[in-house]
Amino acid sequence: MKKKFTEKTGIFSYLLKRACKFCNAPIHDKAHGASEFCPKTWDENGKVRDCKTAYHRENDKPEREIQAEYNGRNKAIKSRIDFLVKKHGDQVPTELLDTYDIDLTECMRYQIDPSGILTSYFLSYIIVSNPFNNIHKISFHD
Repeated sequence: MKKKFTEKTGIFSYLLKRACKFCNAPIHDKAHGASEFCPKTWDENGKVRDCKTAYHRENDKPEREIQAEYNGRNKAIKSRIDFLVKKHGDQVPTELLDTYDIDLTECMRYQIDPSGILTSYFLSYIIVSNPFNNIHKISFHD
């Protein structure tokens, strides 16, 4: 899609040689001094072309990929815990956690009491682990 650099009021000058950070299209001299990107444009099909959003999306891509991987892993663990609770109840031994591939170290947050009881916080569940009898209590939370 080719951009038109004229508006209804006339043709703009480009003496300051400013350009869009994303597509390198020239920015006219009458535009606001802080403008670094092209204005939003719409084609005849209603599709939006927004250089500012595309530029920041491209720069934030590595962070978003890491966050998406983290969220996906937590959702997968949550679904395994859901299935475990439906199948075996809310008090399970360590062997069942291993069978369902629920690793207590992959929690979002954890807390260890002075008595040695581990509390692991997952996406929608809290698992309280007793190291003496290897029984884990699973409770739902929001």
